[in-house]
Parts: sequence; structure tokens; C-alpha cells
Amino acid sequence: MNLPLKVGALAAPVAVLAAGAGLLLWSGGSAGASAAQLKINDAYVREPANPDEAAAYFTIANDGGTADTLTKVASSTGRASLHETVGPKMVALASAPVPAHGTLDFSPGGSHLMIDDPGPLTPGTKVRLTFTFAASAPITVTVPVIGIADPAPGQSSGQ
Repeated sequence: MNLPLKVGALAAPVAVLAAGAGLLLWSGGSAGASAAQLKINDAYVREPANPDEAAAYFTIANDGGTADTLTKVASSTGRASLHETVGPKMVALASAPVPAHGTLDFSPGGSHLMIDDPGPLTPGTKVRLTFTFAASAPITVTVPVIGIADPAPGQSSGQ
């Protein structure tokens, strides 16, 4: 049995489908939905005062609209692990969040990369660090070893 369609009977379902498709296209095309876009900035290793351990510092910038997580950093010398300074104690970190449209800062007095048994590290030498993330591809950078009293990259001696 074929029943005749009333005028406008399809208008409401078509409007709902069109609105849903429009929302899908709008959310997929927005900057907020973009993947993480990670970059390592101002990375360095400080010349160690103790030959058994060194510390590396860096900033990870995320220009993308999706957060990611730093899960590990490997060093070309020694064994590397993520740490955070909490009061007088150093606490190991399993991971560290990199916020969308934000930064993750590992700097003296806060979070840092501890490198155990690094071997001799003198100013002017280089260390290769490979950063591993939960979702993004690994990033490898070669960073300088700077002297104990030298200003960090990105800073002037006047700061």
C-alpha cells in the first residue's frame, strides 16, 4: 500500500541531517580539534658538578589543539629519567602532560631530566635526546652541554 507523502513531511528529517553534518564539518575544521604540534625549545644539559649525574632542561611547545603526554626521554649518554623537585625532595615522574596550545617547562628548581652515569660532559660537547610521547611521533634533538655558570639557552647573562 502506497500512501501519499504530505508536503513538508521530509523537511524536518532533512533539516536535522543537514544540521548534524554541518556540526561535524565545523568541529572537524576548527583549530581546537587539530592534532598536537610539538616542538622542543631551549634544550640543554648543565655541566654536572657530580660526574655521576647530570640534569637536562627544555621546554616543549604545543601549538596544536590536542594535548599530549611526554612519556619518556632517552639520552645518547647515560640513563635518563623524568623528575620533579618537590620541596627538598626529587620525585620520579612516569609522564608529564603537554597541554593543547601550551607548554611543558622543565627548568632548574622544578621538573628536569636526570641523566645517571652520563660519562664526561664538558661545555661545548653535545648530547642527543629523544622525546617519546603518548600520541605524537618521537622527536630527537641534539643539545649543548653548557658550563655551570653559563646562562641557559634563551636567556641572557643579565637575567
